[in-house]
Amino acid sequence: MVRISLERELQILKNLLVDMSKSVDEMITGALKAIENLDPNLANKVIRFDEQVDYYEHMVTLSAVEIIALQQPVAKDLRFIISAFDIARNLERLADQAVNIAERVLNLVEQKAPPLNKCETSIQPMAREALFMLESAINAFITEDVQKAHAVIKHDDIVDSYKRENIKLLKECMRNDPNLIDIGIEYIIVVQNLERIGDHACNIAEAVIFTVEGKIPKLERLEPVSIQEILTREYPLFNLLLKHARLVSECLIRLPLALEAYFHKDKERLFEIAKHITEIEREADKVKTNIRGHLPKGLILPVEKFEIFLYLKEQDGVADSAEEIINWLSFKDIDIPEDLAQKLQRLLNQNLEPLRYIEELIQRATDFLITRSETSRNVAKELVRKIRYEEYLSENLATDLKREIFSRISDPFTLFYLLNLIDMITDISGHAENAADLMRAMIAK
Repeated sequence: MVRISLERELQILKNLLVDMSKSVDEMITGALKAIENLDPNLANKVIRFDEQVDYYEHMVTLSAVEIIALQQPVAKDLRFIISAFDIARNLERLADQAVNIAERVLNLVEQKAPPLNKCETSIQPMAREALFMLESAINAFITEDVQKAHAVIKHDDIVDSYKRENIKLLKECMRNDPNLIDIGIEYIIVVQNLERIGDHACNIAEAVIFTVEGKIPKLERLEPVSIQEILTREYPLFNLLLKHARLVSECLIRLPLALEAYFHKDKERLFEIAKHITEIEREADKVKTNIRGHLPKGLILPVEKFEIFLYLKEQDGVADSAEEIINWLSFKDIDIPEDLAQKLQRLLNQNLEPLRYIEELIQRATDFLITRSETSRNVAKELVRKIRYEEYLSENLATDLKREIFSRISDPFTLFYLLNLIDMITDISGHAENAADLMRAMIAK
């Protein structure tokens, strides 16, 4: 007895949706005829009919809520009721699209707009395709035809293509004849509404698939995304941080060549490398400015803005260290024993080691901040530990080298020059460690 009652209520709900669908179809058809013939009377009829569709949506919502409360449906019946809410909402929005198109008709008539013969558009073919999608989606709903529903979704690309083509043609026409600007704007709005009709038809088709098969097409189409895709799509800011890190690395990998050129007194080579480092550092500064531009007031981020600024300052400090070292090498030529020169090269190479982990640290930390992946968080923490260890080795190496220089170099100027160079080199790993610690603080919350 309960089942019979439920089936009766579900059939009533379906009948309401079918009646609502037919009303919306009539509105869309009327709006398209009105825009084709610039018929204000038909346009006004479409606008007045919108209240009827609003009433249908209200009745569908009441019926669906009542069935859930009194009948406690499960499985396919429950999916149908959930879809009923979604279909009714999309039908109501489709009615709004019809009203929008009808209002464009009234505007064009008021402007005494001539037919758009001067512009070679394909608005009518687009309208036919959008209407075909809507009617196919409605038929798929009535017959529970999943194959037809999938066909509607695939057909959306055609309407999207028409939209791009028509907007391009209308813009060209408006540029060629400024007198058509007001008319062209109205027709561009029509094109946009036609594209939305196709989108809502797709939503109805997806609701049919969900009802019959229990599948959500949008999720079915999703493919696994990489960390890099997350960076680009979800938070461009973190992608820019990654780009900045790569430019910083490009600056630093040229330093060993610069130091080698200095030891061999190859000024021309040193100048060439210095020029490259400066150019890359300027690119990094542009990215830094762009990062600031992605932090407008009110933007919601998974971390505090000041933390981003502090991190960026330390990462940028690495690039600044490279430029400072290059400038220092250009100030004065000094004779350095070959074995000390080799140890300075070794010190520089050791200070570059932390940079090997920075890019992956940004990727893993960002993945955690966006997806809350504990795996990425743990990997990020391990990377921070590696950076700290490499910085520790750099400090020890620098201390040993300073002791040796103090014991072997007696000239005050040469002593000052080399000690200052060592400090500049160790600043590289120092800034890298500071950046890593700041990133760890972000993911520790």
